[in-house]
Amino acid sequence: MRNVAVVFGGKSCENEISILTGVFVLNVLDREKYNPVPVYVHTDGGMYTSSKMNDLRVFKERKYGCFERVFFDGGTMYALNAKKNKIKEMCRIDVALNCCHGGLGEGGGVSAMAAWNGIPLASPDITPSAVFLDKCLTKIVMQGLNIPTLDYIRVNESDYKKRAAFLLKRVGTKLKYPVVIKPAHLGSSIGITVARTEEEVKTGMEIAFALDHRLIIEKYLENKQDVNCAAYESDGEIYVSEPESAFGKGVYSFEEKYIRRTSDGVGGKTGNHAKEGGRCALTPDLREKIRAYTKTVYKRMNLKGVVRMDFLVSEGKVYLCEVNTVPGSLAYYLFCERVSDARAFFGDLIEEGIRDFAKKEKKLITTGILKTANVRK
Repeated sequence: MRNVAVVFGGKSCENEISILTGVFVLNVLDREKYNPVPVYVHTDGGMYTSSKMNDLRVFKERKYGCFERVFFDGGTMYALNAKKNKIKEMCRIDVALNCCHGGLGEGGGVSAMAAWNGIPLASPDITPSAVFLDKCLTKIVMQGLNIPTLDYIRVNESDYKKRAAFLLKRVGTKLKYPVVIKPAHLGSSIGITVARTEEEVKTGMEIAFALDHRLIIEKYLENKQDVNCAAYESDGEIYVSEPESAFGKGVYSFEEKYIRRTSDGVGGKTGNHAKEGGRCALTPDLREKIRAYTKTVYKRMNLKGVVRMDFLVSEGKVYLCEVNTVPGSLAYYLFCERVSDARAFFGDLIEEGIRDFAKKEKKLITTGILKTANVRK
């Protein structure tokens, strides 16, 4: 039986959303094949474990007293008791699954930790994780791949403090109103606002800068459709989901994504990713474009695990908006009809992560140059 480290939480505004995903995965994994090992990353940056972490009430009621502080060394997880100054070996980790949304957890931190400790990872590697956490870098990558995105302006907080009047004028002249303002490094629709006047842009920037040091301003499309599509790889083949509508009026808000849709606290189609509609009405051409763009990004950026891509459709055109390397509930709902089907889906991700790691382990990591190098005295 494989020990699967399910890493969730994180030092991020999305910590609680990540808890929903982590607890869901812990409860769904096939216990006949896998032993789920919960690893909760607290907002203080510390990592903890507990056999009770599959119960969402532990987090709701903040029953952190049962948590043990843990760390990894060489693929083994250890518990640290600082008061008694003792270290206890817990278990060898066979593979890790990243369920951290936002922050360093999604942005390459978990990927780096796994790589450093020689732990196979069933989620994207360091580079694409870091790139796609930043909406500005995502734009640059899409331009390089010739995939359409909306016009945008990037604004750093330090620049805004120096040249606020110029930047505000540029928004009106380059993009024209209305516009949408987003923190560059956050997901789950946190801190997003739509602005129709310069004064509203100022307010939106204040909100975004309270959460992030960089923001992105895009042209807002009044008559648009939000569409999600995901991909994952198994045994050398990339599987792409059918496009699915993300329903909501105006900006698909944090409240619509989570507050109105969470009923069982475990996730799934009756939980934090319940759908009001589902498969969306697209022309065959638009459907194939979305699926082709999704597959292209997945393949060209050497992604692994499951990755969800968010598109906007307006007036017969498709724009890629964001790439989520750790999607909510790991986007199982785009591939599975029932929650129970997620068991096999997560198993596929885990086994692919182990196979991918085995291939990389065969590559040389030494050159032998020290044997022939001359040492100056």
